[in-house]
Formats: sequence, C-alpha cells, structure tokens
Amino acid sequence: MYPLKLVYIPLDDRPVNTKDVEILADIAEVNLKIAPKEYLGKFMTKADRDNIYNWLSNEEGDVLVISLDMLLYGGLVASRNIDTSYEEAVQFMGKLKDYKEKTNIKIYAFSNIMRLSISVFGEESEKWWQQINKYNELRYRIDCLGQNQYKMELEKLIESLPEEVLQTYLSARERNHNINKMAIDFVKQDIIDFLILSQEDCSPYGLHLSEHEVLHKIINDKRLNSKINIFPGADEIGQVLLSKVVNDFNNIYPRVYIQYDDVSSKNVIPKFEDRPLDVNIQEHLKAIGAEITRNIRECDFILAVTTPNTPYIDMCGSDMKDYNKKSVIKSFVKTLKKYIEEGKIISIADIACANGGDPYLLEELKENGLLLDIAGYSAWNTAGNTIGTSIAIGSILNTVIKTKSTLKESKKKSLEFLIKRYADDYIYQSIVRNKTIKIIKEQGLNIFNMGKKYESIDEYVWEEMYQLLKDYFENHKFSYMGFSGFVEEIKLSANLPWYRVFEVDCDVTLKIN
Repeated sequence: MYPLKLVYIPLDDRPVNTKDVEILADIAEVNLKIAPKEYLGKFMTKADRDNIYNWLSNEEGDVLVISLDMLLYGGLVASRNIDTSYEEAVQFMGKLKDYKEKTNIKIYAFSNIMRLSISVFGEESEKWWQQINKYNELRYRIDCLGQNQYKMELEKLIESLPEEVLQTYLSARERNHNINKMAIDFVKQDIIDFLILSQEDCSPYGLHLSEHEVLHKIINDKRLNSKINIFPGADEIGQVLLSKVVNDFNNIYPRVYIQYDDVSSKNVIPKFEDRPLDVNIQEHLKAIGAEITRNIRECDFILAVTTPNTPYIDMCGSDMKDYNKKSVIKSFVKTLKKYIEEGKIISIADIACANGGDPYLLEELKENGLLLDIAGYSAWNTAGNTIGTSIAIGSILNTVIKTKSTLKESKKKSLEFLIKRYADDYIYQSIVRNKTIKIIKEQGLNIFNMGKKYESIDEYVWEEMYQLLKDYFENHKFSYMGFSGFVEEIKLSANLPWYRVFEVDCDVTLKIN
C-alpha cells in the first residue's frame, strides 16, 4: 500500500498541535504536510489565514485534517476574541467548500465549542477569567435549572465586570456557536467527511450545555451521529484525528481494554470537564473507530487509566497534601506489571491530577522497572487532552504492528516519544514548572506572558529538566514492546514557546545500545 498523504492545518503553533502530530505521523510512516510555521501565528498574534489558505490551495493529498478555528479565526486564542466577524468567518468556510470542490479530498475537521471563560494574559485578565467562569455557572443555574435564588448574585457580578469584557466574550461565543452549526451543515452536504466538535475547558454548569443541546438536536435531525462527535478536549484533537485517519486508511481498528486503577472512581467528573471520565474515554475511542472489549485476551492494547484524586489536585501551583491514592496506585502498578509480563501493550492515561503527571505513579513505575516497558504515557493539562494522546499512540502502534515490516525504527521513535511525554507531562509540568514560576516572579515578570524570549529562563528550564531526565532514564535498561537494550545517552532541547510557563517545547533524542 502506498504511503498515506495527509495535509494538516493545526489549531495553533504549540508543540502538542504541531510537533507531537508530526512525531506520531512519522511513527506511522504517514507523509504529513503541515502548514508552514511562519503562517501559524503565536499566542496573541493570530495566524495569517490568507497565506494558510493559499498554501492549502497548492497542496494535494489523500486527506485534509483541519482546525476550523485556525482557518476561520487565526488560532485557538484568536477564536476567543471578536477580531473576526461572523461574516468574515463564513467567507473562509466558503473557501474550504471551494477547496473541496476542486480536489474532492476527504476532510476531517475539528472545531472548538468555546470554553467557559476568556484567555488569561496577566493578573487583571486572570481576575476576569474567574468572574466569567462564575457568570457561566450562575447563568446556567438561573436560565436552565430555574434556580432564581442566584439572580441577585448574578446582577452584582455583572455590575463588577467591565461591559467590554463580558460583551466580547458573549459575542465570540455566539459567533462560534453559529459557525459550529454551519460546520454540521457542511457534513450534511458532504463537504466535511468527519467532524469533531471539541468542548474546551468547561464544567457541569455553563452556557456550553445549552449549545450542546442545540448541536445534538441538529445532528440527530440530520442523522449525522456516525460522522460527528462532541466531547471535552481541544489540543489533543489533531492527534486523535491523525489516528482515525490512519485507522480508516488501513481499515484497522483497535480493540481496547480499559484498566482503571479504581473502577469505583471511573464516573468522577474531572476538573475542567462536564461529564464522567468513563464517558469521555468512550467518546474519544468512538472517534477513532476503536472497539471497547471486556475480554483482555482479545484486546490490541490496554488503556490504563488513573482516576482523579478527590479532592482534585492541580499540579500547576498545588501541593500534594490532599493526595490519597498511594495504596490504589501501588496495586495498579502491580497489575500493569503482570500485564507487561504477559506481553500486553499498555498506554497510560494518567488523570490522577490535573496539569501534570502523578509523582507517586511515576515513582512506582520506576521502582518496578516499568517506565520504559509501557508503550505510551500521557498526563498533560486536562483529562481530555491526556486521553487523546494515550489513545492516539496506542492506536497508531497497533496499526504499525499489523502493517509494517520496518518495525524496529518505529519502535525507537515511539520510545523517544514516550520519554518526551515523561519529560513534558511529568518532569516539566509536575516538577520544573512550579520552580520556574518562582524564578519568573522573582524577576518581576508576568508568568502568563513574559512578552519575549528570556534565554536565562529557557536555560534554567533545560538544566532542571535535563538533570532529572538523565537520573530517570540514562543508562537504564528497557524492554519496549520486544525491543530491548539500554539508554546510553539522552539529548534534550527545551524552551518556553509562548514566553509563558504553562507549556514547554521539548525534544528528546536517544542513543541506545
């Protein structure tokens, strides 16, 4: 079979939307053509949409995976403001239709349902972020649940909010909702072949739930349930759609066994989401065409899930004093060790804490010599983000195993991706980030937007990450899906791509023996 040619327009230029998708495509031997980085914008600077479309117009492939937020608004952050009018967004939707008519390419699209609040650029916007979140909850309680006792609280909140902040938020939300309805109609017209409407940061209360109701009704009325999915997530969707495209192209769909650390906690609603964990996992698996099996003997890979600690712990700023899962994690790792000894492929979705990996899980994996024996690991940002990455690597490895002859090279690349995830999701997000926050504050800088690149801060991040990475992995043995040896040397690059502390851009290269 000839190599799959995939054209890709990401959500923005952050590594999770660009580099990580490129790495996964490389593991799967997909010929990925991604929109040039210089057109994608950065953080508060929106993308050059005209040049992105001009680039797209000259590209050919089997499939287009496209973020509508990028093409229409100029990226994720730009989708939360009103620089782009509804009419202008519609014009760009028309360009996508023209491209489809010209090429007849299959289009797998994704579009965000706006999160509960605004973007944060500093201390003042952080204050408005908190208040808009509260506004959402109160509006939902009053408008949808009839809890009128909250009316006075809502009125006081509205008085305290700058009118421009609230109106910008509401106008952007209305525009995006109308565009999402148009995207559904594009599926009906066979312009878009598959669509994910991903719900960015949310909660069980908020205006997004009313929008979901409207969108689900349209989908049901048009009988499009097999072509459109709605679930919590955002930044992982490029990886999810890549794995779906790979599955569709090869007509290979994984059978997945879900192993929870504590099955009684599978229906906990994670922080930043609006539905039980188990439901979101099922929805992500459905999106890639996977089959959930209860028979572990017939599964292609095990999705091993740590459930949320209660109360939830946020690794970006919180400590571990409320952590209460030590005995559960110890038993969980023993179970995983048994599965590995039986030759099972395991991808871990570490959701015990928000915004980073669980230190106790990593220590247990290290103590049992399993860090480099599992196939995939993910623990970044929200539960949906983590689920998407862990499912994507598990699914892609399943397809690679069943279709490829040059398996050793793919295994080395996926081993490097595994260590990259440890470096990012655990070493940076759970350890180094909080130290970096302290350093930046001591220099009087804004942790949400330093405004420019600071070499000394990037150097500090690299040094801290590199030492920990060496301690964990250098000169350590591995037995990665039957590919055995030891890590002789690790090379790491690391910097803060958006000049803020929230994410790191890191690359890992291994010399193995």
